[in-house]
Amino acid sequence: MKTLFLSPPSFDGFDGGAGSRYQARREVTSFWYPTWLAQPAALVPDSRLMDCPPHNIGIQQCLREAANYDHIIVHTSTPSLKNDCKVAEAIKQQKPSSVIGFVGAHAAVLPTET
Repeated sequence: MKTLFLSPPSFDGFDGGAGSRYQARREVTSFWYPTWLAQPAALVPDSRLMDCPPHNIGIQQCLREAANYDHIIVHTSTPSLKNDCKVAEAIKQQKPSSVIGFVGAHAAVLPTET
């Protein structure tokens, strides 16, 4: 099972960064390297880490790449959850056999709701 660790495309004005998909707009955009995804990706053979926001990867490019994977791990947060769910739904629509999991503080604290 090929695994994609995904920091999905974000919405306009979402700066992606000071910590873990931080919700505030600021005058300086900072994207911190997603170590919370990189560490497990390093342990899973043939996996890939795709960090969309700082690389300006939009939904279409993200979907094209996600189609090559069977298992997608999406990092989410409270402010980005709605957007991240839309990305996951689009992945599932194009490849229904995909297994998608959410990780991050929101998913850990509210797993059922997430």
